[in-house]
Amino acid sequence: MNPAGPVLGILIPCRNEERVLARRLTNLAIARWPEAPTPHRICLVDDGSTDATADRARELCAELFDQLEELRAEVVVNTIRPGKSGAITCGLKALEGVDLVVLTDADVVVHPGALIALAEAFQDASTGMVSGAQVFVRELAADGSVRGPGGGALLRAGDLFDRATAWVRALESSCGRLFSVHGQLLAWRSSLALEATPGVAADDIDLALSVRAKGARVRLAREARFFEEKPERDGGGEAQALRRARAYVQVVRRPGASIGDGLLDRLQFGFYRTVPLYSPELFGLACTALIALAWAFQGLVGLGLAAGLVALLLVARPGRDLLRLASVIRRARAEERAAPLSDSWEMERS
Repeated sequence: MNPAGPVLGILIPCRNEERVLARRLTNLAIARWPEAPTPHRICLVDDGSTDATADRARELCAELFDQLEELRAEVVVNTIRPGKSGAITCGLKALEGVDLVVLTDADVVVHPGALIALAEAFQDASTGMVSGAQVFVRELAADGSVRGPGGGALLRAGDLFDRATAWVRALESSCGRLFSVHGQLLAWRSSLALEATPGVAADDIDLALSVRAKGARVRLAREARFFEEKPERDGGGEAQALRRARAYVQVVRRPGASIGDGLLDRLQFGFYRTVPLYSPELFGLACTALIALAWAFQGLVGLGLAAGLVALLLVARPGRDLLRLASVIRRARAEERAAPLSDSWEMERS
């Protein structure tokens, strides 16, 4: 990287994102950027949108960035191949010469200091990739700020699963072995020459696997926060959760996928290839074992208490969330066996 600081290349794949573009680009315009010897660059890649995404993106780039010396923004059309991997490849070609590539989504906003935090995380020469920290909220303001609608306070929307996985990510990051990265805000050294694998829907994890296979560290930057709206289960959230689960199943079960040859690498990847995918069965076995042990040691009284405890767990909010998650995982496994998920994507916008 340049001694004066890294030049960032922001890559935003877009497909029918007209509704959220103003918020996303305004958010980048008001963000703080690290000092660099040449302008940072923003590249929006239109991947076959059927709405006015490309035209609206060009209007916003001219309006927000043409007068800024420290930023350059452009809109390109994906001519590589349809789908997310083709859009990423197209963007990488357009961003040749930057020090850090920052992949981000059109529907999130970043904390004002997130880009600086990402850049600072690369001061460790062993670090090859850095993931931003996810914060789920109910709704975001339309002006690109980190606020709720009308300038109000943000309402957090994460559940028990989100908090648990955030803790795991922090633990893995402490030793540079982060596995499940966030493609909504993900940075890596351009010198690694990463390529998006055609047909793989979980592009973020796929890219992280490539970094790990090259022997570089993958970490989480806790201060590089991005904010994402989390829809209710009956408002499109179930479909989004299913797609993400299918993408996960696809990438960890892909032939030849690995994160290195070391013992810890193999153990970690073996865990992620099995335990999350079979967590519904493991949860059922755990409940059955609890009831069986209670019966064996305490008879009918123990059996009743254990069964009541399990029933109480399942009707409480954490239990209901676990049951929904188990249902999503089972569906994801079944649908991936039937036919692989395409890397073409389009988020439902209300």
